[in-house]
Amino acid sequence: FFCKTARRCQKSNKAVNSLIYLSRAAAGTMAWASSCKNSISGTAILALYVGSIIVNLCDGFTTCSPWRHKIGHQQRASAYPLIVLAKQQRRGKGKAKARPLAPLYPPNEEIPSTLPKLIVFDLDNTLWTPELYQIRQRSVPKAGKEIWLFDCAQSILSDLATNPAWSSAGTQLAIASRTNKGEWADKLLRKFEAAPGLSLDELFVHKEIVQGSKRRHFESLREKSGVRLSDMVFFDDDMHMNLGEISQMGVLCCHCPRGITRDLFRGTLSRYSEMKMQHSGQWMGITLTSADMGFCQDGNDAVDEGRKTKGRVKFYSEVKRFGFVVEDGSGDEFFFHESKIRDGIIVASGMKVYFETLADSRGRPAVSIVSVIGGNGKVHRKKNGRIDDSIKSGESKSDNVIMPCFSMSQPFAALMLNGIKTIETRNNPMFMDLKPGTKVAVHCGMRDWKDKQAPRIELNKAGYSEKEIDELSALPLGFKKGSVIGIVEVGQTWLTAERERRGPNMQRRVVASTENIGQYATIINSATWLKQPCKMRGFPGIQRVDIPSSYLSAE
Repeated sequence: FFCKTARRCQKSNKAVNSLIYLSRAAAGTMAWASSCKNSISGTAILALYVGSIIVNLCDGFTTCSPWRHKIGHQQRASAYPLIVLAKQQRRGKGKAKARPLAPLYPPNEEIPSTLPKLIVFDLDNTLWTPELYQIRQRSVPKAGKEIWLFDCAQSILSDLATNPAWSSAGTQLAIASRTNKGEWADKLLRKFEAAPGLSLDELFVHKEIVQGSKRRHFESLREKSGVRLSDMVFFDDDMHMNLGEISQMGVLCCHCPRGITRDLFRGTLSRYSEMKMQHSGQWMGITLTSADMGFCQDGNDAVDEGRKTKGRVKFYSEVKRFGFVVEDGSGDEFFFHESKIRDGIIVASGMKVYFETLADSRGRPAVSIVSVIGGNGKVHRKKNGRIDDSIKSGESKSDNVIMPCFSMSQPFAALMLNGIKTIETRNNPMFMDLKPGTKVAVHCGMRDWKDKQAPRIELNKAGYSEKEIDELSALPLGFKKGSVIGIVEVGQTWLTAERERRGPNMQRRVVASTENIGQYATIINSATWLKQPCKMRGFPGIQRVDIPSSYLSAE
């Protein structure tokens, strides 16, 4: 309602001036309330809320008018962390609980005198890892579990959210990412927090998350923010494409080959301040590297290719086909893809390995896994029937076998392990990332298939008697639902055509009618029962499970 009314009054200078005056008064009230940090009274809390509402309304009015740059976002941004604190104290929860982080600038160091008006970050391999395109799944990855903020990125973002120096300088924050997973990025920004109660989505005022050239991103950011290109800084990991074209526009850039670090961030701001103090109109279009700021002893940011060293596999997913290894001694973390694992090596989280450094197609550090150091080094532990990677290095469960697993309902689980169902179909490409020949565990879910008669009809068509159908559809004696009951070897997976799904051969091998056949089909090369069931909870998709080796059949 307020915005509709504002549009009718856009031509009224008097109305705009009144709102600007009101916004300044509200900001002053909020500044007074912000001074009550030690004992936040009910009056201060009320002042924070009222002031924040007024500033937001005034900002909303001027955003849809020609005077949209007269009122900035910094008034509400400076008060936001205190509003969160006030709400928590009012609820009796005490101070906001945040992960302890070292300050970006210690008390004995001063923040550079001249700060950028707009700080722009890339997302993939700059603020978080892995890159979204490397995550091969249909659902949004879980923040903090399947995708993580770099430790230094968390520290920097926390300081940007809570240090009043940034809002006093009028510094705005923005994202410029050309990922093809824009919807994922938006949801992850809402999940990650820069400070207690403040998501990254709220911290970053401007967001350009679309495919295409970064040049278009910055042209849009200049128009939205009203900030000149020479008053911006940009952090990205792609030296050859992104930083090259943006520096040509006159933006001071910084190369972050392994994600943003405190040294790179502080060094870039110091260089920005120095250049601005020399001449306010100086050309800023250069790309800084760690060598330029004195952090690299070898004098360049190039990847030290061909270096052989050893470390521990921090994480690896057979389904997603990538992982990370941590180097012994330095603690540096490197990405590796399934294609860079030597033939015959089976990788699992926690393994000690020898690896060789290399540069990927975009010039960023990566490694290839060369060999395994002594034994299998598996450090998985079964937790509620799933794999827990939190075990400390050095522990192992040599009597267990770790393998991918999927869940299916009865009677199809029994029909598959009895060799009757030789094709499994789904409406999602769940098995697409598994290599043909991969051994996969079969979990029998607690619920039976919704139509119990449908598979019996197909088996009758194939010539099986009622007695044979009962025997082939039943679990062996001692086997119960809610357990891993067998192992299958998967073959090729492909997207089927409707005509193919209507064929009698497909219906016979899937043991289902056309309407119950999924779009993606996977051949089951072989199937065997376990010696005894391994009880565990069900799960969607494919998960890695831990099965005692004594449960496996000799086959």
